[in-house]
Amino acid sequence: MKRSVAAELFDQAAHDPARRQDAMSALFTGLATAAQAAADERRARRVAARAERRNRPEAVAARSAAATKGWGTRRRRAAENAARDGWDDQPRRTGPVCDEMNHNSVGCEVFCELDPDHEEDHDDGYGTTWPRED
Repeated sequence: MKRSVAAELFDQAAHDPARRQDAMSALFTGLATAAQAAADERRARRVAARAERRNRPEAVAARSAAATKGWGTRRRRAAENAARDGWDDQPRRTGPVCDEMNHNSVGCEVFCELDPDHEEDHDDGYGTTWPRED
């Protein structure tokens, strides 16, 4: 029966005639070295198995089909976003505004969008109004 590299490392550390430490320390050092070597071996086997699975022709074909199928959805969403970006609820004012601040019913700050010298109540342009206080 073939012994693993981890078992060989453990035996070397445990039965080394030239060791200069106590037996228990050598055993634990050997155990740690063997455990690390075994973990490295398992990881190498997992990586190799994963690479083999990923490179099988049916796996490559499935990834290619999924990517091709996804492009239609991606193009449709990009077109929807482009159409949505060109549309706004209400045109924004470009000139000076009153800029009086108030809080709406949920506590968010809202600012008046009317001309700076308006005579009517303040309005944020989205339906929230509040009275002038001058």
